[in-house]
Amino acid sequence: MTKFQITDEIELRPFIKDNAAEIFAAVKANYKHLQPFLHWVTGDYSLESADEFIDRTQKAFAEKTSQTFGIFYREKIVGAIGFVNFNWGSKRTEIGYWIAQDYEGRGIVTKSCKVLIEYAFDELKMNRIEIHCATENIKSHAIPERLNFTLEGVLRQSQWRHTRFYDMAIYGMLAEEWRKNI
Repeated sequence: MTKFQITDEIELRPFIKDNAAEIFAAVKANYKHLQPFLHWVTGDYSLESADEFIDRTQKAFAEKTSQTFGIFYREKIVGAIGFVNFNWGSKRTEIGYWIAQDYEGRGIVTKSCKVLIEYAFDELKMNRIEIHCATENIKSHAIPERLNFTLEGVLRQSQWRHTRFYDMAIYGMLAEEWRKNI
């Protein structure tokens, strides 16, 4: 099983069935924080939704179409991060993430992204990584900017989230650029 020890307190590992209740609790506790930017955070989000999410992530992991990891801080689930999808032919992937509001600003997502970027370029042999953020999600933008990604453009009104369209900023990093940054 692929997992990553980020620091003494932070670990990334795939979700297992036993995590459903904790995922559900984290999402419900952070509903107002997550809902504007994540299409799957809805009023009817349930324990069954969390359980189905785990099933989908495990299937996608096995099929090598995506990889999702729980962000565990001191053994508590505080978010999720991973490769949203893989385009193996073009050696491209996208990283997506969310974190509980109480854990923002601690560098957890930035450190986790850095490890996944290194893994994607070194182990998975990806050539390109993207991060997509709603232009209004300032805290999410800070992560690719901190990691020296290039803002490649904004897709106007490209994502529907609950009640309206959002503009999406597209950040990119190439393997050769990352290696120059290290």
